Amino acid sequence: MAIVRDVMTTDILTVPGTATLGEVARRMRARNVGSAVVLDDTGGPQGLITDRELVDSVAASRSPDLAQAASWMRPEMWSVEGSASLDEASARMRDANVRHLPVTDDGRVVGIVSIRDLLVGAM
Repeated sequence: MAIVRDVMTTDILTVPGTATLGEVARRMRARNVGSAVVLDDTGGPQGLITDRELVDSVAASRSPDLAQAASWMRPEMWSVEGSASLDEASARMRDANVRHLPVTDDGRVVGIVSIRDLLVGAM
């Protein structure tokens, strides 16, 4: 039976909280990913920004080249351990109403898992 570590992405896109939404969007597009972990001044994770937050910011008429990632990210750092089952990760996503979860081992972010990863892993 697959676990999160088997299906997660380890090449995580990270951005500083001061990155503009335009910069985040361009980096996400270049990497073909739907989320980025937002880092604080010490390099630690402080939140997650997804394609959904980018769309919401544009819909709110915010200038993507002025607004910063930290102001639009989800500050709740829902995460899942790499050893968790795919069912556990799916339940965590459902409970948090998110489509991406940072994957942690001993409190350190080591990857990210998306709802698409879980679907592929379950097949």
